[in-house]
Amino acid sequence: MIDLSTLSADELQAELMRREKAKKKAKEKARQQYLEDKNYFLRTTAQQFLQYNEGLHKLKEHTIAEANMLYERMYVLEGKKPKETKSFPLKNEDDTIKIEVEQQERFEFTEEAIVHINTIKDIFKEKFAARSKGLYNILDGLLIKGRQREYDPKLLAKARRQVKELGDEKLIAEFDKLDDCQRVVGTVIYCRLYIKGDNGKWQNVSLQFSAL
Repeated sequence: MIDLSTLSADELQAELMRREKAKKKAKEKARQQYLEDKNYFLRTTAQQFLQYNEGLHKLKEHTIAEANMLYERMYVLEGKKPKETKSFPLKNEDDTIKIEVEQQERFEFTEEAIVHINTIKDIFKEKFAARSKGLYNILDGLLIKGRQREYDPKLLAKARRQVKELGDEKLIAEFDKLDDCQRVVGTVIYCRLYIKGDNGKWQNVSLQFSAL
């Protein structure tokens, strides 16, 4: 380390400039290293995600195919024709491993649904806003989704049973019409694996990040 007090004015200026350049060079080097590390991390992580994603797709396809074959063989062994079903379980002989295969229909609402959703919204406002604005705001907030603050059709459909308990015929009629606006747009097949724990209860072996 150079003792700055021993330098002349010109030497001092030169040394300060040298140190400034060295500082900038070190900062740039650190920045380049950061960029290299970041790009390497993103590239290798993306490769792993893609690899596991492909593996999970194959695992799901294999599990569902094998489970369906075993389900059919179970009936064949009994000399019966396999029954069509939307869900079925398979267990091992020790009753410690269970796989459930389930087929669910995917629904969407027709364009006409918005008419009934808006009517339901108006009825809720008329029925509850005057009585208790706080209660109405809570109810309204629970049924709203997204940045556009739109009513969520799925939540409205789930609320249909509770609405019948209110006894408001007009509101019930609108919920019934909304229910009629549902249409099946496809099916989704799920497979879940369960392991029986030491407490005797089935524990889901989740493959979702959020559950890990």
